[in-house]
Amino acid sequence: MTMGLPAERVAALLVEAGYRRIDLPLEMAGLTFDIAGAFVGVGHSADLVLIGDMAADGERKVVQQVEGIARALDVMRSHRPLSTIIVGPRPIGKALEALAQVGRILSVDEALDPAELRDQLAVLLPLELPATLLANRDLGGEDAFALPDDPLAGALMEASNFGEEAVRECFHNALIAALANNGNYEGGDTDGLGEVDG
Repeated sequence: MTMGLPAERVAALLVEAGYRRIDLPLEMAGLTFDIAGAFVGVGHSADLVLIGDMAADGERKVVQQVEGIARALDVMRSHRPLSTIIVGPRPIGKALEALAQVGRILSVDEALDPAELRDQLAVLLPLELPATLLANRDLGGEDAFALPDDPLAGALMEASNFGEEAVRECFHNALIAALANNGNYEGGDTDGLGEVDG
């Protein structure tokens, strides 16, 4: 079977995302299935992803093939999740119910815009994180960054060279000094519960 243009775009996007194309016709448990496309996730996903082309094959054939593949997976005791991408007219009624009982359904309209197609299939694609908006927010991204002109900031930064405990002690001492300067601290336990734990 040859894929129609929308199914080819879906297939290209899946391959680009790292899915491995399975040769057609799909053979499982001694049976042959004639579907528009089949892919298996590699690394980030364990899904078996099917492409059902409603416009080219018709609703009845797509539903029968997907149900047959789901049964074959059950016979083989596979734990692989089944996702079906429906290209063309969306299934309704009993066809939708039958497909929903065997796996996840993603319906893709005749999407011409690649960004729209990515949005419709986002659940199957690896997450793309945007670049940080401000480079100076990532403290580990640069060798040096500007500290506020505050002695406490400098003391905490210096203490960070000696580890977490040193930073806690520095902060704790600064807090005690600030409370003592305001007359709110008389010494001893800070909360009546004993020594302060980090």
